[in-house]
Amino acid sequence: MTFRRDLLSAVVTVSLLLTTSSCDDQGAKEAPIPREKMQRLLLDINIAEVYSGMTKDTLHKPGTKNADSLTAFYTDVFAHHQVTREAFEKAMVWYKAHPDEMDSLVNAIMPEVERLQPGK
Repeated sequence: MTFRRDLLSAVVTVSLLLTTSSCDDQGAKEAPIPREKMQRLLLDINIAEVYSGMTKDTLHKPGTKNADSLTAFYTDVFAHHQVTREAFEKAMVWYKAHPDEMDSLVNAIMPEVERLQPGK
């Protein structure tokens, strides 16, 4: 279950790193980004988080996240999914306000995260 913890950690990290958007969307009945699209987006963000820690250069200790790489990865992920950073921020606010939906989202991603682990 360490992968689940790592994924949850990445989701929490992402949500804390982003500036919070207006709270008006929290009461909306539907998520700003549909669940299936958000699953793919969070999976790619999780992969970006892992890759940013794998970037090797003389300025970063091994295993630490490279902020420059992570910024570039996020930009690429948002462009690939045709989502703006602002839309993602709104969606994260909504999902944090709906913990059952967030839990369901994370549980749906877990099989893919585990499949991507080395040696699987």
